[in-house]
Amino acid sequence: MQQSISTGVNVANPHLSVDPDLFPVIEWSGVKVITTAMLATGYETDEVNIRKNLSSNQERFEEGKHYFLLTGSDLKEFKDRVTFGNSVGKRAKSITLWTEKGAARMSKIIDTDKAWSFFERLEDSYFRPQPSAALPLSYEQALEDLLTKVKENRILTEQRDVAIQTKAWIGEKREATAMATASAEKRKANALANKLGECKKHATIKAVQRVTKQKFSHWPMKKWCEANGLTPKDVPDETYGTVKSWPAEAWKAVNEINLKALF
Repeated sequence: MQQSISTGVNVANPHLSVDPDLFPVIEWSGVKVITTAMLATGYETDEVNIRKNLSSNQERFEEGKHYFLLTGSDLKEFKDRVTFGNSVGKRAKSITLWTEKGAARMSKIIDTDKAWSFFERLEDSYFRPQPSAALPLSYEQALEDLLTKVKENRILTEQRDVAIQTKAWIGEKREATAMATASAEKRKANALANKLGECKKHATIKAVQRVTKQKFSHWPMKKWCEANGLTPKDVPDETYGTVKSWPAEAWKAVNEINLKALF
């Protein structure tokens, strides 16, 4: 398991290996890095080839992003802290440390199956290792963990049920509101139709003529109403101010017009 300490250079495992899981963790400027020696070993090449590739492709690499070049006091600090293997020669005047992006770019330049597969292992187990789930230390802790999970699941279930009920209530309320609104609009329409003499109980001649496309006279219905004791209603009219709205009985008896079927 890799360890990390907040220092300029961080080393955990003193044994160099081609297995990224066993590589010592090295950090420089707060970033995980890997030495040229480690990179060459994993990519099955040599350090000279790595350095040549960097030199001939310098425009593809940015210092501080893809690699760190340590010299002077930085190199001395690195030598003092890193003691594993032969990572840094005693007389070395510089050392290159590779970031994850730099190691990835170098694997593309070397372009061998070994380099590609090794970088994938570096990425998964060195640069971005997945935290392992800790096992309960005791039977009691296991029970507590289980109880916590049960409580969390119960809360999630309750929240889900409340959300479903709330959604259903909102849907019912919207439906009821829509029905009430439609009913109110219907009542307004009926009231207006009644006011204008276009309802099932009485209607003006103009209203019936507009629907039937036929011509009617008011005189026969006037005589029928006088003979049968019925009185037409006065309703507003935009042309004459008011006009007569004749009862449905008069329309049926005189003109064989059924207002219920018409309106």
